[in-house]
Amino acid sequence: MHVLILGARAPACLEWARAFAASGWTVSVGDSLAWPLARSSRAVHNFIRLPEPRGNPQAWIDALAERIRQDAIDLLLPTCEEVFYLAHGLPQLTPLCRVLTSDFELLHRLHHKGRFAEMTRGWQVAAPETRLLQRHEDCLALAGESRDWVFKPAYSRFASRTLIRPDPSTVRTLRPTPEQPWVAQRFIAGDEHCSFSLLVGGQLRAHACYRPLYRVGRGSGIYFQPAQPAAVRTFVEAFGQATGYSGQVGFDFIADAEGRFHVLECNPRATSGIHLFDDQPTALVNTLITAGEPLLPSPTPRMVALAMLLIGAPRHLVSRTFWSDYRAARDVILRDGDLGPLAAQLLGVGEIAMRALMRRRGLLAASTADIEWDGQSLAGTPRA
Repeated sequence: MHVLILGARAPACLEWARAFAASGWTVSVGDSLAWPLARSSRAVHNFIRLPEPRGNPQAWIDALAERIRQDAIDLLLPTCEEVFYLAHGLPQLTPLCRVLTSDFELLHRLHHKGRFAEMTRGWQVAAPETRLLQRHEDCLALAGESRDWVFKPAYSRFASRTLIRPDPSTVRTLRPTPEQPWVAQRFIAGDEHCSFSLLVGGQLRAHACYRPLYRVGRGSGIYFQPAQPAAVRTFVEAFGQATGYSGQVGFDFIADAEGRFHVLECNPRATSGIHLFDDQPTALVNTLITAGEPLLPSPTPRMVALAMLLIGAPRHLVSRTFWSDYRAARDVILRDGDLGPLAAQLLGVGEIAMRALMRRRGLLAASTADIEWDGQSLAGTPRA
């Protein structure tokens, strides 16, 4: 069996590549970057350089279709935001191989923070009060009570541009449009939890919940402390039943002072919780094929060790708690017998830094600029 895993820049892709290789599959990985992280792994048989999907979605879909035919791919597995372009291309790709994603309309509804919040209304675990902002006047109406709200673009990732209880003057500067809306979500204090789940036809196949104890700023977690609150699993099971979702999905939650969970947003792609299954590679792959009780992770925390040392350590240099947490966790990149990705982290960051410089974007923004989908029209219809 031959799998093509997309988003080779992502640690999640590396995790899946190792899991499939351990299960006896032939593993190819694809990306528009020349030197993505997973390319250097011994688990990978072949690297496929693809065009940038955001720049020309149809050219990207055509390139995928050609390689699926050429390499006799059995399963196409996305890990990052290329999933939206993949869903757009389902009419052209599903006749060629199994594609693990849901349809485009459902993914759009989940990706848009306002539409997702509306979806959860009346659920046992629901989103906080959320208002859609499509005009400057919508922002002005909330400016006076801005300290009670969190403002963020409806299409965004890594908490980029998120304003938590901002000053009224900041809210008055926002200029949302119907094409690029924002949302305001009622602020709830509490403990954040994140999830990773794998569903097939709405059925939960694997599930992990974790607390991102250390982050890159307000964005991506770099330390993943397992937790298994029943409310989170119940929510994901209800979500699967309501939507029939197929693919990987993550949710962000807040547990308030009374222990009640509130879902904040959805990421219809792989999240860092995939790493919590690194000691069960064959079982993880089998969840894609065979239904059964959902696979659950081990209780050992995971981390991106290099990021912990470069970003976390300078802030917590004399913290005993930080170093205790560091010693307790396993690195998600380093693996005995597979040391290539250790050095590849620096090579990949260098390539992204060059893109950031050439495109005049920040490093984090440049890391996904070519695969993001922010609601823009995908010109044309994929060929059936």
